[in-house]
Amino acid sequence: MIDCNTVIFSIEEIDILERYGNWFKAICNGDLEIFTERQRRFVQAMKGEREPFSPEEVVWHKYLGRKKVETKYGNKPEYNYVPEEDGFYSREMHKTQQSLKFRIIGE
Repeated sequence: MIDCNTVIFSIEEIDILERYGNWFKAICNGDLEIFTERQRRFVQAMKGEREPFSPEEVVWHKYLGRKKVETKYGNKPEYNYVPEEDGFYSREMHKTQQSLKFRIIGE
């Protein structure tokens, strides 16, 4: 059932997704009827009507978020970080901190 990169999931979360992923998908899509309060709370959490709480809710919410990222950016998003010179912490500030650190260590 897991059709996304699993790097962000723990072994326990992967187990939940493999066991119940098809069921989670079907109940969220409305393909299965909701019978229990737990199922109703699960669907509410996935619709954003309440925060995910149970382990199943949390892992499915995490899975849906991962799928959204992969749909937008692909399986392995590439980050191209370019520090801003006038930003919170510039490259020049880093160099100054490094030189000060080595000066203090050398004393």
